Amino acid sequence: MAVNKGTVPIIGATKVKHIEDAAKAAKVVLSAEELTQLDELGDKTAVSTIREWEKPMK
Repeated sequence: MAVNKGTVPIIGATKVKHIEDAAKAAKVVLSAEELTQLDELGDKTAVSTIREWEKPMK
């Protein structure tokens, strides 16, 4: 189990509200157990949000 996956989130923001929301989200602290549960849930449901917000490059 990797609690710290060694990645740095990149947040794109175009509006002040986006920045405020990102700042609030950055303050959320999850326990090792919560991270494990989220990882397991993602694996079980095959849900991946990686790059879901990006538009295809043409």
